Amino acid sequence: MERYHFFASSCRQFGFNCKSLSELKSDESEPDGALATVLKVLQRIHSMFFDPELGDDFSGRDVRQVVKRVRKEVLKGCKIVFSRVFPTRFQAENHHLWRMAEQLGATCATELDPSVTHVVSTDAGTEKSRWALQEKKFLVHPGWIEAANYFGKSNLKRTFPSTKRRTNNLCLPLLELTLSRN
Repeated sequence: MERYHFFASSCRQFGFNCKSLSELKSDESEPDGALATVLKVLQRIHSMFFDPELGDDFSGRDVRQVVKRVRKEVLKGCKIVFSRVFPTRFQAENHHLWRMAEQLGATCATELDPSVTHVVSTDAGTEKSRWALQEKKFLVHPGWIEAANYFGKSNLKRTFPSTKRRTNNLCLPLLELTLSRN
């Protein structure tokens, strides 16, 4: 997730030689930006917590459980396999991206099968990445999981495709599949 630089001083502080959003007289998308997304999630949590069908007794309710239920829906239905994301001999189930994906409702696996929906990789040239392209599965960068966690939605694949494919020692941009979800 990139740092948000609205003011020029922030750009200078972090060594960026570019115009800030305030200088460009621009800001994040009003309907789709981070603040709008967080507001939608908070409104959903609020309505679930105060659901009239659950009655007027709030003493037994725990907003943390409501938050967990909402988060479990973000990647619900996704079956993810990682390719060259974890260090060799690392217990995949212990990696923060694996745990994050599961907290968001995804099922993670180490082996490919037809039920896999997403391959997460930084390199589109791996065997698993090539399989994803051949089978018309989503091939995404690990940042997609972090963005899904941050924004509370999974339809960010256009922003986070795996970016490189090796062909004869050339690195070519990977064209994203035109499949859509959510």
